[in-house]
Amino acid sequence: MADKMRNDAYLIMTEAIAAVEPSSCVYRAVKKEGDSVIINSASYELSNYNNIYVVAFGKAAISMSKAIEDILGASLTSGIAVTKHGFGGDLAKMKVYEAGHPIPDNDSIAAGKTIHGFLEKTGPNDLIFFLISGGGSALVTYPRKGVSITDVVKLTDGLMRAGATIDELNTIRKHLCAVKGGGLAKMAYPSESISLILSDVVGDPFDVIASGPTVPDTSTFAEFSEITGRYNINLSLAVAGLLEDGLEGVIEETPKSGATVFEKTSHYLVGNNALALHEARTKASELGYNTMFLSSSIIGEAKEVAKVFAAIAREERLREDPLPLPACILAGGETTVTMKGKGDGGRCQEMALSFGIEVSDLEGVLLLAAGTDGNDGTTDSAGAFADGDTVQRGKDLQIDARHELYTNNSHYYFKETGDLIVTGPTGTNVMDIYIILIDRF
Repeated sequence: MADKMRNDAYLIMTEAIAAVEPSSCVYRAVKKEGDSVIINSASYELSNYNNIYVVAFGKAAISMSKAIEDILGASLTSGIAVTKHGFGGDLAKMKVYEAGHPIPDNDSIAAGKTIHGFLEKTGPNDLIFFLISGGGSALVTYPRKGVSITDVVKLTDGLMRAGATIDELNTIRKHLCAVKGGGLAKMAYPSESISLILSDVVGDPFDVIASGPTVPDTSTFAEFSEITGRYNINLSLAVAGLLEDGLEGVIEETPKSGATVFEKTSHYLVGNNALALHEARTKASELGYNTMFLSSSIIGEAKEVAKVFAAIAREERLREDPLPLPACILAGGETTVTMKGKGDGGRCQEMALSFGIEVSDLEGVLLLAAGTDGNDGTTDSAGAFADGDTVQRGKDLQIDARHELYTNNSHYYFKETGDLIVTGPTGTNVMDIYIILIDRF
C-alpha cells in the first residue's frame, strides 16, 4: 500500500506541475491572429510599433521566452532572458543570462545593469513584453546608490533566516533595488509594455510577484523600517543611510498608483498555484480518490502547518471526515522556516518531517510536500514524502527525527531514509503543493 500511495502522489504532483508548464501557460494566454496579438479580450496591432522586444526574468524565463518567440515569430526584434544558474537554455532572438537565487549575486547585478541599458534604448513607439515569474527578485538586482551586493545578500539572508514572509522580503527588496516596485516600468516608459505573469505568491498580488517590477507599489519605507525592526535585523551603514533618507523624503518613494510611468502598461496572469491544484484534483479523481481542494493560500511556519495537515489526516483516518476513503486532500502555498539550527533542508522537507512525527501512530496516511520549481530551500530536492513509518525509518538508522527537525536538518534525515523527492529543475514556479493521501486499511 505504501508504494502505491507514493506512486499515486507522485503522479498527482507531476500532473499539477505539467499544468503550469510556462510555455503552455503563455500559449493559453496569447494568440496571434494575422498581425494582431490577442490577450484575453485585448488586441495589439503589431504593425503599430517600430520594435517589439521581450524582457524575461525568473525561474520560468526560458520556457516562457520560447513560447513568445514562437508566437511573435518575425515580428520580434530582440530580447533578454534572465534565469537561475543551471536553468538556462538556447533562444532564437534573445540573449540568456544566469544569476543567483534565492540569494542575489554579482551576476544578478550584471543582469540588472544589462536590462537597464537595454530599456534606455527603447522609444515611445516600441512594445515590450515582460515575462515575469518567481525568483525574479533575486535574479535581477540594480541596487540604489550606495548599497552593495554584500549589503543586499546580508539583509536578504538575515530576513530569510528570521522567518520573514515573501511579502516582507519583497517590501525590503523594492526599496533597495531600482528595478523593483514599479522601477522596471519607470525604466521602460514611454514604451508600451505588456506583462505576462506566472505567480509564485499567495493570492497572486502583482505588486508582490518578483517584487512587482512593472506595477504600482503599495509598500513604503516606513514598512521597510517596521519589518527590519520587528525581526531585529542589524542594518549595514549603507542600508541604514538609504532607509533614513527614504523616511525623510530625501530619496523618492517607489512609484505609486496614478504615476505617469504606468499609463502604457498592461498586466495579465497566465498561471498560478490554483491552476496546478485544479489539474491535481482531476488526476486524483482519475486514480480513484475522493478529492478536496483545501486552499492555495497556505502560509505560516512549515512545521506548524504540518501539524494542521496531520490533524486533518487523523480525522480522515479515524472518522472518514470530511471525505469517504480513499481520500486526497490538496493544498498549496508557501510556508516559512525559522532557522534555529545549522542543518540543510527547505520548507517542504521541514513540513514533511514534522508531519511524519505527528502521524507516527497512523497507517495508510501519506504527505507529499514539494516545490513546483524542483528546488526546496538550497537543496537539489523538490521536497519529501512522509508517512506513519517516517520516524521508525530514522530509528532503524539511529537517527532521531525530532532532533533533526529541531536543528533544521530535514534534508539529511530524508536523504538517509530514502524519502526525498528529486525532480530536477521543472522550469516553472508556482509555490509549493501539498498532497495528503489517506487510504483504506
